[in-house]
Amino acid sequence: MRKIGWKNGCDFAFTIIDDTDNATVKNIKPVYDYLYSKGIITTKTVWAYPPRDKYKGESLSDKTYAEFIKDLKQKGYEIAFHNAGSGGFKREETASALNDFKTLLGEYPNMHINHANNTENIYWGYERFSGLVRWIYKVKKAHIPSEGTCKNSEYFWGDICKEKIRFIRNRTFNGINTLKEDKRLVYRETGKNEYSNYWFSSSDAMKEDSFVKLLSKENIDKLQKENGLCILYTHFGYGFVDDNGNLSEDFKRAVDYLASKNCWFAPASEILDYVLKDKEYKPSKFYEFFMDIKWFFERIKK
Repeated sequence: MRKIGWKNGCDFAFTIIDDTDNATVKNIKPVYDYLYSKGIITTKTVWAYPPRDKYKGESLSDKTYAEFIKDLKQKGYEIAFHNAGSGGFKREETASALNDFKTLLGEYPNMHINHANNTENIYWGYERFSGLVRWIYKVKKAHIPSEGTCKNSEYFWGDICKEKIRFIRNRTFNGINTLKEDKRLVYRETGKNEYSNYWFSSSDAMKEDSFVKLLSKENIDKLQKENGLCILYTHFGYGFVDDNGNLSEDFKRAVDYLASKNCWFAPASEILDYVLKDKEYKPSKFYEFFMDIKWFFERIKK
């Protein structure tokens, strides 16, 4: 298992990437208030514009939400890009969204997370994978577009992505120790270098119940013992806060125990850069194929 000497002599490292789907100030602010009170600084994704499809959630075009995001940024939280919004956004709209992001927050996002079925996604759908998994995914998920890297498409923005975005998330795994699940963790993927830079893996805890399950005391103790790293991917807009604004007690207990540990808490990009400084890998096609197979069977199990 890969071992890294974590910053400040910490036993392990931990971060969260919060997918902005269904997020509003009302249903996520209590989550961030609690995390901040415990010294846990993480990564929050945003949309620049309102959703155009079935998905819900606020965006930077909402004044109150924008002020909330600015406050998070000032507190040290990383703000990442989750496409211009939910639904298809053409090249000029994506470029405008990134400029609006910079105007509000003072810099372009360091990280991008592809959203659902957006046409302008970067190397998404079956293009995420290789070999057999690519073929299966293409057959089963042929409706998922990925035109962000197609030069002839009106949704193309791959050149902009390459210039401005450093990290993109790809595979998610079920275990808490992301570094154990994918010991390379962050690297340039074969066949994706033209319009992207680094790709990374994460640990899957999509909603409140799976978040609490992943952050059990046993799992946290194991992560500490393994000198590991958890990049936890979740959606704070789903079930962490009830309709009356009350934060999940199970969530608070999990966070309390986590915060009691000798752990390095930092935004995802900061941790990924630290891992890259430890050693930058150039994975073989075989390693990437192995990760795809592992991802495939873990998704079936999930």
